[in-house]
Amino acid sequence: MSKTRSGFTIVELLIVIVVIGVLAAITVVAYDGIQTRAKNTKTVNAAVSWIKAFKLYNADKGSWPTTYSCLGDTTTYVGNNGQCWDNIAWVVKPTFLTMMQPYMSSYPEPDTTDIWAGSVNSPRRGLMFNTDNATYWQIWVFQLGASCPNVGLTLTSQNAYGPGRYCIYNVNS
Repeated sequence: MSKTRSGFTIVELLIVIVVIGVLAAITVVAYDGIQTRAKNTKTVNAAVSWIKAFKLYNADKGSWPTTYSCLGDTTTYVGNNGQCWDNIAWVVKPTFLTMMQPYMSSYPEPDTTDIWAGSVNSPRRGLMFNTDNATYWQIWVFQLGASCPNVGLTLTSQNAYGPGRYCIYNVNS
């Protein structure tokens, strides 16, 4: 009397486990890339909206905003003591938002995760408006990745910051 056994051999099970592991690894890498692109896209879209508002402000007033500020709403950078960059201690200024309010129905918020987690004074992913009130009016874009995005302005400076980068654009160009 011969007994036939049905089931999988150890080799077959190992092959299935290896294939599942490879597929899982590919999925995790692809998912991480998608998250980074989505966060960068959110920041770029917010930058473009702010730039349009700055241009409307300039067309209306004949000048650019005269104060610097992080860009977003007053609650945008709450997870970082309200700061968009630790070593500068910049925050979203309510007076700046009041200046910009006639030109925006809401204040576009960039993604604000840290671009170099764990380092001292690491900037957040996000946006800053910087001015010296005389010669330059700039928007700073912080994001992950090796290149600066196209936001429709002249890129004047860029610098790597860990796995991220900050890009400085002239608003008045």
